[in-house]
Amino acid sequence: MDETPNELGYYRSRILALPLDCLMKIGEVPYQKGMRATSRKNRVVEILKEYDIPFTEVGTGTNRFIVKYDGFALKIALDKEGIADNKQEWVMSNMLSPHVAKAHDISSGGHLLVATYAPAFTSYQEMSFHRTKITKILESWGSRFLLGDVGFNRVNYANWGMLGNEPVCIDYAYIFPASMDLFKCICGCKRMKFTDDSYSAYKCTECGREYEDRDLRAKISQEERLNLFKNVEGVLMHKPIEQHPIPEKYISKEVRPDAPDPYRVTMDVVNMKNGKNSWFTG
Repeated sequence: MDETPNELGYYRSRILALPLDCLMKIGEVPYQKGMRATSRKNRVVEILKEYDIPFTEVGTGTNRFIVKYDGFALKIALDKEGIADNKQEWVMSNMLSPHVAKAHDISSGGHLLVATYAPAFTSYQEMSFHRTKITKILESWGSRFLLGDVGFNRVNYANWGMLGNEPVCIDYAYIFPASMDLFKCICGCKRMKFTDDSYSAYKCTECGREYEDRDLRAKISQEERLNLFKNVEGVLMHKPIEQHPIPEKYISKEVRPDAPDPYRVTMDVVNMKNGKNSWFTG
């Protein structure tokens, strides 16, 4: 029985639009020894300016430097932990949608990640204006994922932001599928529940011992994280714009003239006439 080939669509990579030498130099930064995060970030800035890449600084964390590039957030790893952060967000993006700033493009090494740009909250007070919606999101995630650094508290406000009129998580590098056998209490129990509706601490159901989410995720080594998310799925690209088959799940089976094509809504396939973007991996 002959199989009908999937429809073709154009995919666009913003990462591959950068000069190859620029990409290679940025890719070396996470592996430089004896450099502090500030020095790594300054080196990345030098490289971007050297190649006249237009960008706006958004923020610098311990492991990643984030800039606004071509209207998107470009997350640049400053060390191996930053690479693990990028890979984890890439893998988790679809699982957590639509309540996150979606990851669109990742380099093969994981040192660069392109995501939807959503301005971060600038204070806990600003975050508090959206408490009801954020708590509802955390509640929906709580039964399926182990949450790290995204709970509703004064520490995590900058990990959330606004996309249009809706709050979204913009830094979700420490959210793990709950099925992963990673966390357990010192008593040996692997069943935990949240201590309250801030979703930032867990309690063992056996002995009652409490853990901050940061304590739990700190138990996972860098190597374990990289191994967990080593199988990165996506469309492998070699040029800034390429044509590839569209995954079956995004192709509409029902012909409805009044309805938009599902894959064009979900994947935003490139239209060569108006230059729309796509979901892909570089």
